[in-house]
Amino acid sequence: MNFFLKLFFWICLGMSIYIVNSTSPKLSSGVGTYLKPTGYFLIFYGLLLNIIAGRTLKRYGHKKPKKGYSEPDRLVKEGIFSCMRHPAIFGIIFILTGLSFTSGKLITALYSAVIFALGEYFIMAVEERQTIKRFKEGYCKFIETHPPFNPSLKCLMNGIKLAFQTKRDKSS
Repeated sequence: MNFFLKLFFWICLGMSIYIVNSTSPKLSSGVGTYLKPTGYFLIFYGLLLNIIAGRTLKRYGHKKPKKGYSEPDRLVKEGIFSCMRHPAIFGIIFILTGLSFTSGKLITALYSAVIFALGEYFIMAVEERQTIKRFKEGYCKFIETHPPFNPSLKCLMNGIKLAFQTKRDKSS
């Protein structure tokens, strides 16, 4: 699946939140007041995961530095990828889930379970297969020791530290 089809998938998923939100009734209780701050937190966390993953892939995903976007030509095991396999995709899932929570509508917030399920399916059906084809046995071993997502603060801090350091490690 090429980049534009993947982008189209995530845009459609995001648009589905808008459709569900515009057709669902407003809550009369105070549940919405708890959903909105949670939604903003999820959006922030998702953006942070995407920024960290993007910077780490850009810095460590290529044998020689490249300008612009390109698929990595080496398996990245540094930074946030040292403790999880798909931080950027989970970042997108958290952003979309957060958007559904910020509506303050219970039905839209419940719809986030659908978003999460479709995002997980995307990881397993598309991303994992493509990465196995690209990195073969090396990625199969990586799968055995690294979960798709790790919510630990230690993992996040390790990712931030490496993504924002000024020089690339010479050992890579």
